Amino acid sequence: TDQNEKGAILWIANKSLPAANVDGFFIYKHDSALNDYPVSLFSDNADIYTFGASVSGLVEQHWSYSAEGAYQCGRKQYQYNPTLAAPFPVPAAADGQFHDLSAFGVNSKVSYLFKDELKDQLSLSFEFLSGDNPNTGTDEMFDVLWGRWPRWSEMYNIYSYVNETRVGQMANLYRFGPTWSMTPIKNMQFSASYYALFADQAVPTQSTLPSAFTDTGTFRGHFIQAVLKYKFTQHMSGQLWGELLFPGDYYVDRSLMTFL
Repeated sequence: TDQNEKGAILWIANKSLPAANVDGFFIYKHDSALNDYPVSLFSDNADIYTFGASVSGLVEQHWSYSAEGAYQCGRKQYQYNPTLAAPFPVPAAADGQFHDLSAFGVNSKVSYLFKDELKDQLSLSFEFLSGDNPNTGTDEMFDVLWGRWPRWSEMYNIYSYVNETRVGQMANLYRFGPTWSMTPIKNMQFSASYYALFADQAVPTQSTLPSAFTDTGTFRGHFIQAVLKYKFTQHMSGQLWGELLFPGDYYVDRSLMTFL
């Protein structure tokens, strides 16, 4: 990570209704910037308060759903030392001042379970993480807190954000599309997904490489993923995982991105 971090989480869950499991949560996170180069280039000072709730369940044995939403407030100071980082440009957000936070996040999925021999499932996912509006003095970029890990992509989720924010600091995102999954034979699972990816804001205000972005387009691109998993024995399993991204007008470089 890029700074010292500490926090506290209050989580309340009600599982009494199978059709509507309801959770409510409050998360406090305190960031304290470091002074050690090079990690100090990207350290934050922040107090972040996240309030959220989720609901999930199974309806009539064939439909499952989940929906989660959160609001963030507090304040953040984005650290960046242009002297140590020369000749890279200073991000617009790194003005040395604390900014009030006001950000939103939504993650949801609805699935149809065919209940057949292949255990076919067809799902539709939607995710939104707000981006920072460069025309305000408030920081509207959603902070994923301790969520900087590959939740839905090994390729795009982590390293594609290095020039935009920090490693795994996913934000400024709309993601939606279908996933089909099945179990073709015993101990084997297959899934195929397509997501249309968009940016909430055309300008990535924390970018250390602004030349990589057009600052006019918001379409991140078409994302395709296929995953094959197999459990060979009780002690050994394997996977074949492939991804493609056809970048959109959010990026200057539209070259095909691949991962295997």
